[in-house]
Amino acid sequence: MAKRKQPGALATLEPRSSLAEVAARSGVSPATVSRVLAGSPHPVAEETRARVIEAASELSYTPNAIARALARKMTNTVGVIVGDITDSDFAQIARGVEDSARARGCLTVVCNTDRSGAVEAAYIRMLLEHQAAGIVISGGWFPSCQEASLIAELARSATQTTHTRLVFLSDRDIPDVPLIIFDERAVVADLTRYLLGLGHRSIAFINGPPGLTISTLRLDGFVVAMQEAGLTAERVFEGGFGVEAGRAAAAQILRQQQLPDAIIASTDDAGLGLLTTLRQAGVDVPRQVSVASVDDSPHAQLMDLTTVRLPQYELGSMAAQLVLFADTPLGPGRTVLAHRIVVRGSTAWSPRVIKTGTRGIGG
Repeated sequence: MAKRKQPGALATLEPRSSLAEVAARSGVSPATVSRVLAGSPHPVAEETRARVIEAASELSYTPNAIARALARKMTNTVGVIVGDITDSDFAQIARGVEDSARARGCLTVVCNTDRSGAVEAAYIRMLLEHQAAGIVISGGWFPSCQEASLIAELARSATQTTHTRLVFLSDRDIPDVPLIIFDERAVVADLTRYLLGLGHRSIAFINGPPGLTISTLRLDGFVVAMQEAGLTAERVFEGGFGVEAGRAAAAQILRQQQLPDAIIASTDDAGLGLLTTLRQAGVDVPRQVSVASVDDSPHAQLMDLTTVRLPQYELGSMAAQLVLFADTPLGPGRTVLAHRIVVRGSTAWSPRVIKTGTRGIGG
């Protein structure tokens, strides 16, 4: 009678093959095995390389990640630091990083800061201490925060004194650190010019969190475009990037004596909060008020919201490739990704333009 396996008993694991065993099987030195399996550029004959790979396969050899990290003085880990993981922009960036990192056999660790300078600094330090291969820092920052100088120093340390490669996805004015960014000022300036081209003259703007660099840049773009048209940018609402910020701004606008011709929200999430609140109050969008925003998230597509497309996934993917191409020098370069306006059903010609029959550059 067969002996019954005791409940909860663990299956016996096969013993782990060693580097030395692979070397003995293939007839080469352990150093050569290490070079082949690590993908080292050190020259190895193709016949030798084939024998090593075959021996490793036969022995089911799996390299020890910790030992390999110690030898290379870094781990196969990429840290991506985001301001708010629930934000669709950050989620797309993180996915772009992860897909590119996984393709190169690397692990991605997502670090959520809730836009806190102290938390961001702690995560950068932690990733440096764990010898991450790369750190991708997305989102704007608050230059006046207490940790601003510490973050700058940690970033410089990563680029100058460690093996960790670091890239920012927003302009933080920190020398020697590479940037991959969008021209945030131009993004909103172009969207404002589009609405002006539709004949709208009274345009309101819902800004992001006060003091955040991206908020400042996007507001600058709005002001510049309005001034170019000889108009004042006086209808500005300080809010945030989330749905509730859009709802709160919409409530303020509805309490005013006269609705604006058009409203721009800093993000799609804020734009969705704005759009739904206006429609719930009986405002006809876009016949009474045109609404537009920034990002081109899946929800904006679903709600037929005019927006500016920022390729966030591509941003994350490019950043991951930059920090993982260790053979490429990582200098203080600046790469600006293109944006484009995506016109949907939440914007329309101004009624005054339709009445006069004169249409400008907006359509």
